[in-house]
Amino acid sequence: MHIRKMHLDDVDQVVLIEQRVQYHPWTRKQFVEAVNQYHVMVVEENSQVIAFCILQPVLDEANLLLMATDPDYQGKGYGYALLEKAIDTLSNSPVQIFLEVRESNVAAIKLYEKSGFHQIDVRKNYYPLPHGAKEHAVIMVKSCSDDFSQLFKM
Repeated sequence: MHIRKMHLDDVDQVVLIEQRVQYHPWTRKQFVEAVNQYHVMVVEENSQVIAFCILQPVLDEANLLLMATDPDYQGKGYGYALLEKAIDTLSNSPVQIFLEVRESNVAAIKLYEKSGFHQIDVRKNYYPLPHGAKEHAVIMVKSCSDDFSQLFKM
């Protein structure tokens, strides 16, 4: 397993993963733009991209915009390793990171909780489902500060 920054050459493989796991996948163009605008990491196994993570640094925070692991590789620790490495290599050293996840995506919620995220709210009827239905988004946050007191020292 090799975790590295995503390159434009990886976009086609990432799009295929996204199409396998999302009801409304990002477009190829969105992934190309993400490579240039955000902190985008991938997991590579045997010269194949099997997972990706897109973080958006914003001042002293970050947003986890999108993350997915190819279904053939899920449940094997790749997502957790990728998320930890992506967070560790953020250039802005965020105080906290936010994300939204489908309420039904129990596996992802467990992964995020393992990584230190916790639920702070629910955004009702946020994610589209097939046939026009909607699903709630769970809003989660992770504190990246090892010592909260450091934030308040003068």
